[in-house]
Amino acid sequence: MANEFKHISHKLIDTLSDGVFSIALTLLGLDVVGLVHKISESEDFNGAMLDNWPTFLAYLLGFVVLFTWWYVYHLTSQYVVGTTAMIVWNHGLTMAWVALMPFGAALLAENLNTPNMKWGVFYFGICLFGQYWTGLIQRLFVKLIKGDTTITWTDDFFLSEKSKKDQHKALLIFLGLPSALGLIFVPIALLNPWAALAGYTIYIFTTLNPVKSLNRSLPLFEKMLK
Repeated sequence: MANEFKHISHKLIDTLSDGVFSIALTLLGLDVVGLVHKISESEDFNGAMLDNWPTFLAYLLGFVVLFTWWYVYHLTSQYVVGTTAMIVWNHGLTMAWVALMPFGAALLAENLNTPNMKWGVFYFGICLFGQYWTGLIQRLFVKLIKGDTTITWTDDFFLSEKSKKDQHKALLIFLGLPSALGLIFVPIALLNPWAALAGYTIYIFTTLNPVKSLNRSLPLFEKMLK
């Protein structure tokens, strides 16, 4: 049998992802840096700082989101052995949302406390939850066309000894929970943007320690897989 092409190393994906995260985090700070001239020319320096609170708030939220995504990305990737086409494209879709987050944060900063606030909060929410929606759709689509949805895990990962069916179910739960939250919070932005933003903020700050959060959820996963 002739030698066949093999899938790329996971290290290559990690290298690309770190570059994309670095660029996105840098772009996120440009709006804040862009305020320097405006604030410096103001007669009321500190007043001008306070007047631009939407930009600082959007930067804070955007930074926490991106850094937490990077944290979770490598937290879960360390247990993955090898790649498949689905895994490579799943990471690609994640990078697409990472690259889009500075846009979402800029929209939020520009439109907070304005007549267009609902749209700024709405599209920030899409950027916030979009990766979970596309990840869920991708997994369901690949499963529907009978493609390869398997992931090979290291022996110390809790799914390594589970059946393929249980692994698929666990990953649907992992993607489904934040997807459901997004489907609740994002439409609320069109009715009450402050309520939606509060929901986003609570969700964002509950993800600060993903190791602790995921470990706490392990009993729930085990229960749902029985």
